[in-house]
Amino acid sequence: MPKNRARLTVGALHQSGLLMVWAGILILAFAGYQVWFTDLVQQHSQSQLASRVNTFIPVDTTLPSGPPIPAATSARTPTTGNWLGTISGPTIDLSQVILQGTDLDQLRLGPGHYPSTPLPGEAGNVAIAGHRTTWGHPFRHLDQLRIGDPLVVTTVQGRFLYRVTRTFVVLPTDTSVIAPSSRNELTLTTCNPPYSAATRLVIRAELTHSDRRSAPLHIPAASFVTTTVISLNGGHEGWWPIFFYGEILILIFAIGQRWWRHSARRPLVLVTLTAIAVPSVLGLFNGISWLLPAGY
Repeated sequence: MPKNRARLTVGALHQSGLLMVWAGILILAFAGYQVWFTDLVQQHSQSQLASRVNTFIPVDTTLPSGPPIPAATSARTPTTGNWLGTISGPTIDLSQVILQGTDLDQLRLGPGHYPSTPLPGEAGNVAIAGHRTTWGHPFRHLDQLRIGDPLVVTTVQGRFLYRVTRTFVVLPTDTSVIAPSSRNELTLTTCNPPYSAATRLVIRAELTHSDRRSAPLHIPAASFVTTTVISLNGGHEGWWPIFFYGEILILIFAIGQRWWRHSARRPLVLVTLTAIAVPSVLGLFNGISWLLPAGY
């Protein structure tokens, strides 16, 4: 009996050790997913979006030089997820397509426009949010902007040059930074410091020049629609995919361990288990990422 108990104890310790090793591997893999895989997804999405936008709005790297006249208020209410135009910051190598909305779905594809604020290029306080450390980190280097640095927003109504006037940090709960303003301003927000959502870094810029079009470009409504280039299952709440895919991975681990011990073709076992586990791992990671702060 003591020998049997000893075997059971050794077996339990062995199983626990394996679980801890695989848990460590999953943690490292999640870090890679956040830092590397999400960047690939966002960059690919931006490439596809830029190709679509540039079909209608040619790329122009010069700075607008006309008088600082904002675009007229548009009668069109953009649908959440539509692209609105582009934003560029030559001094920090920023070049991104802007989307309507600041939910996770939009911020995973690029900077998102706060729907409660004027559309990019229009009068008032135009506000745009973006990730700083994941999903392409389009606003990673906002902290390097200095007073007077240019930011160019291009829409169907023209090109608009904003110059940075102020940089400051606020709490995530401070929504006054996107409140209406009588000044023609651009406000960019992102998490601060990098790899944290403790505060928000805010960049305020003022419209100084614009090259308005005599009439807005006519673009078919269907051409504004944005779709996720790479679909990742996981849902918007995060918890159900964590439990669902977590249970699948535990089942794969249990079956795989048994198969590994009794198989003479272990390379085949490893390849097969990896192919089966990868989609579930991505689903699990995607679920976890929904629980992270939106601007992380």
